[in-house]
Amino acid sequence: MATGWRPRVGLVSVRFTLFDAQMGPDFPARMRAHAARSAAILGRFADVVETPLIESESDADAVASRLAGERLDAVVFAPAMAAPPSFADLALTRVDAPLVVWNAPAIERLPEDLHQDEATVHSTSVGAVMFGNVLVRRGRRFRVVTAGHDDDGGLAVLERIVRATAVAGSLRGATFLRVGAPIPGYLDVEAAARALDRLGVREVAVSVADWEERVASVPRALAAALVDEVRARWSGDPGPCAADSAAIALALGDALDEAGAAGGTVNCHGPWFRTSQRVGLTACLAVATQTERGRPLSCTGDQPTAIALTLARRLAGAALYCECYVPERATGLVLVAAGGEGDPAWADPPGAVVVEANDHYPGERGEATSVAFGLLQGPATILSLSPTDDGWVLAWATGQIVESRYTRMRGPNGMFRFDSGPGDEALARWIGSGATHHNALAPGRLDLEVPAVAEALGIRHQRV
Repeated sequence: MATGWRPRVGLVSVRFTLFDAQMGPDFPARMRAHAARSAAILGRFADVVETPLIESESDADAVASRLAGERLDAVVFAPAMAAPPSFADLALTRVDAPLVVWNAPAIERLPEDLHQDEATVHSTSVGAVMFGNVLVRRGRRFRVVTAGHDDDGGLAVLERIVRATAVAGSLRGATFLRVGAPIPGYLDVEAAARALDRLGVREVAVSVADWEERVASVPRALAAALVDEVRARWSGDPGPCAADSAAIALALGDALDEAGAAGGTVNCHGPWFRTSQRVGLTACLAVATQTERGRPLSCTGDQPTAIALTLARRLAGAALYCECYVPERATGLVLVAAGGEGDPAWADPPGAVVVEANDHYPGERGEATSVAFGLLQGPATILSLSPTDDGWVLAWATGQIVESRYTRMRGPNGMFRFDSGPGDEALARWIGSGATHHNALAPGRLDLEVPAVAEALGIRHQRV
């Protein structure tokens, strides 16, 4: 599934002029062509900040200045050959983005009569080892991928690792919006400012008074236009409070815009939403429309899950806020479901979203518009992100959605089969991992991506 999110990646490549006199006249051109092809391959899935092939300390200093002025999600070091590691070390001195070392050999099989000159041409592995040693000495985390330019399988792994590393890097300095404090007593969804700071993100909260004013100030014509759009795109009846639900969606979009937020959390079960005399509705439609725009939101004030949703959507293109409700011992499956909010990108078939009045969570002003749909069948990964006393932990499990049964639940739902065993046994391990009770469900088995994300963030991960 296409993610709709492209990372911004810096590329650093090096060569050594020491051997030029012994090499053929085309040697520099071959090295520069190798670096250019590396950039082109990365450009298939990322916006690449290209830098000149580094051939000297002065080149490295120039590249350092270039990269220091960029906001990068990740950096890829892809040597064209063996070269002094001081080149890359200097180039990356002022770059704090997470790093991938890409060893890209340019030959599939060595010739029978290999000469030292040609061996020097094909010395990307030596260059990678040299700089890898320096990175370990510096205590800098990095991932390594070996994939030649014509190795389709290896390049698929490279894309997954670089994207995952960049997704982690994209969190640096990110803002997450909060509209509503957590439900009182929900200790497992809380995250103090100091915990968010350890992850490199910050929170911007909207007061009750500010929020009520924002919703009340939305022009009715704009709200009516959004209702018309919803009716045109999705089936069902959005209910008598559709215009007010649309106003909440537009106000939330404006708040996200103003904060420059990557995502956020709402708590519909309190004075910002359901019990407010001025708002009086849940934000289900708002969550669906903003998540669809790539700004996922969690409910109940659960900011850690909002961050997990953001990671999931950038990794996989869809992110469902959900809970593991109950294991079904007869089949080994587990029901996963949301409560009227959800990411339309998860709908099966695509676009098959039903809107309806949320009679399960009425507010002071009525029943808000909510969404429901069956989940796309196929491989999936459940993610849970939580702060602990000694750092953050990313719990995760792969499996698959095998069916969706329950249209009367009035919300997105499906039956999940854990890869690690029957649902009751897997859920016991899930509980033991310290996962939050809200999760982010992403399409695909993210078995390469999750460890790369955790390593780039400098946090622990636990597979269930």
